[in-house]
Amino acid sequence: MNKLYVIFCIFSICFFSCDFPNISSSNVEIGLPPKYVIFTFDDGPNHHNKTTERLLDVLFKYQIKGLFCLLGVNVEKYPEIVRRIYNDGHIIVNHGYSDKIAYFMNDNEFRENLILGNKAITEALGFEIYPKLYRPQGGIYSHAQARIINEEGFSIVPYTIGSVMEPYSTCKTKERVVNNIIKGVKKENGGVILLHDMRDGYRRQIIELQKEPNGAYNRSWIPEAVEKIIIALLNKGFILNETFDFWL
Repeated sequence: MNKLYVIFCIFSICFFSCDFPNISSSNVEIGLPPKYVIFTFDDGPNHHNKTTERLLDVLFKYQIKGLFCLLGVNVEKYPEIVRRIYNDGHIIVNHGYSDKIAYFMNDNEFRENLILGNKAITEALGFEIYPKLYRPQGGIYSHAQARIINEEGFSIVPYTIGSVMEPYSTCKTKERVVNNIIKGVKKENGGVILLHDMRDGYRRQIIELQKEPNGAYNRSWIPEAVEKIIIALLNKGFILNETFDFWL
């Protein structure tokens, strides 16, 4: 069976057919002011082809602050990139420790994954960061997990603009991602954008790149795509360099 078909089925069931919480939201629900645009990046940091470093260069060029939702396993691998993210003024978000989809963890595993993700970030920086923000891997979580998130003192980071195909896109299809994001922001008059500068943990990335060097685990195109989005939105009068505490 086609892998993309399976992925679409899973996401369709998760996001549209079930009643458990997820990170998809709207500008109205999170109180985002009109014309505001905020970038969020999942699964990093990613040192392959210096993807995250080049992305940081792009954001610095336009003086834009984003949110980086980091996997603990990748944080441990690339702590120096984590420190640069923080020192460049971006907000760091706990994305859990492993790349396992949060919803498929039992409660004990979920709590441990949440705590270990935070621990990895704390050890990389040398101090604990506040506010304590969290975005569950896979974007979905159970009601019991929502209680655990609250008990551990975390706030969920949602998004309002994204594409289900973006994590599975490649350099060949990046223009489609760029156009879809720009179109979505224009339609909603702003938004919190979800992109991936990394796919899953670095060990899985190594395996997948060996199979398909130019496949979806090669995120080298993300910095260029982000710069195209930035230029297009700035030309349309959107506000990209203002911070806003939109997390719920």
